[in-house]
Order: sequence, then C-alpha cells, then structure tokens
Amino acid sequence: MMRFPISFLRSPISAVFTRLVLFGALSTVSLASSPASYLSPRSAHLSLGEAAYAQAGPSVVSQYARAAFYIEQQRQQDYAEAKKLLGGNVPDDVCRQQNIPTAVHDICGRFLKRSADIIKENGLTISQFNDITRRKEGDPNLQQQIQGELLRLQKTAP
Repeated sequence: MMRFPISFLRSPISAVFTRLVLFGALSTVSLASSPASYLSPRSAHLSLGEAAYAQAGPSVVSQYARAAFYIEQQRQQDYAEAKKLLGGNVPDDVCRQQNIPTAVHDICGRFLKRSADIIKENGLTISQFNDITRRKEGDPNLQQQIQGELLRLQKTAP
C-alpha cells in the first residue's frame, strides 16, 4: 500500500486561494515525488527551480500558479468524491489512514499522479515546482506574485 505524506483531501476552501491552497495540494506532490530532496543537504548553488525563476521571472511564476490552480481544482473534485464515499466524514489526513476504502485510496493515488501531470503540462519539472514551493515560503515577494497570479486565474476561470 502506498503511503501519502500529507493529506490533500481537506475541507473545501473559501473564495480566495491562500497559502493553504498551495501547501495542502503542493506539499503532497513535493514530498511524494522527490523525497530525496528532503534528505540531502541544500547546495550552495541555485537549484533548477531557482535558476529558472531567476532567468524567466514572471513566466515561471505564471506557470507555477497555473499548475497550482489546476491542482487545487483537482483536489476539490477528489475531495468531493471521497466525501461521498465516506458518507460526508473525511478525516484531515485521509490519505495517511490505513483503514480507508480501496476507492478512497485510489482517489489519493490518482490525485498524486494527476498533480505531477499538471505540473509537467504547465511547463515545469517536478523539481522546479518543488524548488519554487520551498522558495516562496521564505520570499514574501515571490509569494505575493504567485498569489496575484492565482487571483487573476480565479477571476478568469469558468
């Protein structure tokens, strides 16, 4: 049985995408797709994501925000599906639960795979995406740029 490091199925968020949107959905992808990056010491040179951000700036922010936006949409759909299967009671850490129905376990796996696909479809590698996710935590300017792009995407979404 595949274990998921963090739950993606949290209660639905309200109108504005906040850091929780990025943290819940994106941490799942970050932790599950590249666990070795958390075990090795951080090097002194720029990582792939930081180098890409330094070179492309707004374009990479836009790619990152688009990926985050679509991952969150997928998370909300999967949450609703799991909620139906579990009779409306979805624990915060449902993907870590050992005694969940197979169908819910499959939803967790599907979400993880689809999240990785979304990242790639938006022109980033998983490593770049993970690096930007980590970088934004210590960079208020980057956080603000991503937040602005997420708000713009939310306004234009159908």
